[in-house]
Amino acid sequence: MDAYPRSRAGFLFACAFVFALLAGRWAQGLFTTSEFVHFSVNFPTVLGAEVAPREQIGGPWAMLPASEWEGYPAGGMLVWGREGEIVVDVGRQGFLKRWLQPNDITLSTHWLRNVGTEPRRIGLALEMCGLPVTWETFERGWDDQNKVATRTLLPGEIFNMDWHVTLSAGQRGRPVLCDGAVEVRDAEDGTVLTRLPLRIIDSTAWGS
Repeated sequence: MDAYPRSRAGFLFACAFVFALLAGRWAQGLFTTSEFVHFSVNFPTVLGAEVAPREQIGGPWAMLPASEWEGYPAGGMLVWGREGEIVVDVGRQGFLKRWLQPNDITLSTHWLRNVGTEPRRIGLALEMCGLPVTWETFERGWDDQNKVATRTLLPGEIFNMDWHVTLSAGQRGRPVLCDGAVEVRDAEDGTVLTRLPLRIIDSTAWGS
């Protein structure tokens, strides 16, 4: 008598589980591309830079077939991204974000990685089209006034930095809000080691 209700309950539970899983992945995608954008930056990646073997750096790059490896990207989404650029789409913000903080964007790299062969002390620069930016890090070895690290990063070691960018209400509604970049520089002489393009767009404005 109660076999049917039990099977129906099991079916509904399975559907709810799958829905929750898909919704979670969808929400994570929105979160990482429009609200709290996590990305990696690798240095040095300029032409001619001496870099460590990927087996030494580790991660999924070390497992790629040689035919698929094109060298270290300037950066990419999350830990091991290979996109070579970061695109932030404010048009994909979730309901709560649009309601509470539509003009605040957090850019975060906890994987600013030395893929070179030498220890480096680095400086950072963020080009954001004149938008107000606040810098934040839990690194103790950071000189905020000069925007340089005070500790040396060995090959394979990482640094972290967060940037909080503020848009004005009048800037939204354009397809491209900013074509900017993150630069990693040698702290000693200012030489650019990596330049990672960072674009802020509003996909809701395309075609308008």
